[in-house]
Amino acid sequence: MSKSLLACAIGNEESSLVRIKTSGSGGYIVTACRTLALGSKGLEGKKQSVVLKKMLSLTDEWRGDALAICCCPDSYLPLNAYFPGDAPAETCAEQCRIEAAHFLTRPGEYLHDHAAYTVSGTRDLLEKHLVLFYRAEPFKTLAEKFAERHPLHFFGSPLLPTVHRSVSTGETTVFLDLEKSHVVLIAAKNGRLEYFNCRRITERKEAEYFAIHELQGSQATRRSVITVSGKLADKAMTALLEKETSCRLATSSIPERVEVAGRERRGCRSATAAKAISTALMTLEN
Repeated sequence: MSKSLLACAIGNEESSLVRIKTSGSGGYIVTACRTLALGSKGLEGKKQSVVLKKMLSLTDEWRGDALAICCCPDSYLPLNAYFPGDAPAETCAEQCRIEAAHFLTRPGEYLHDHAAYTVSGTRDLLEKHLVLFYRAEPFKTLAEKFAERHPLHFFGSPLLPTVHRSVSTGETTVFLDLEKSHVVLIAAKNGRLEYFNCRRITERKEAEYFAIHELQGSQATRRSVITVSGKLADKAMTALLEKETSCRLATSSIPERVEVAGRERRGCRSATAAKAISTALMTLEN
């Protein structure tokens, strides 16, 4: 019996919704893809009620269906921490709350995700995790509104969906996110982190500098094709990075095991659509 799921990715200036279902061959089919030129930035402005209504309308056709939400904030606050090895989800969540209380001035204003590293360097049965904090609003309010229409099966940042992309490959996968506010490099293997770093930026030149620095400094980038996404990931940027680092770069793409219905293919080219698809796959497979 096939399963289906809605997944929505909320960027700063763009949002995408996909509807994906399992296929008989063990793959997936995207049966619908919708993209709006509206994102979290609009939810903080004077027209936030209008923007909220438009974003909620993305799922009107499938009201009541299960939904996964990927929120893509402007900035992150990363923290490495050690948790008990093989701890259950409830214990990890409690550890994250403890870390938040020590790390943040106003922890109640933040959400968090966490992921384990491949090589933890365990000591006394502890396991190294990345705890990633980001501002709750306006994503928390949007999720609450969606929850009035749909059961929410996932709500979080792109961290876990990105790491999950490495599960099916058996190799290290590397992702470079180039947004107007940050540069993020993630390397993962078999569903665990190998490397994570995030740099805040204010202009394109800073993005160029930090992207080159990260690509040259990470061992993972020398043996893998780097998937690049984000508002600053245009042809000029990718050409510059390839020239300066000798790394192989590819724009964000749909996983091979995912088919897209013919008329929906064009809509799946956006960065937020790719994030929504990754979020749907992770949610369906966990």
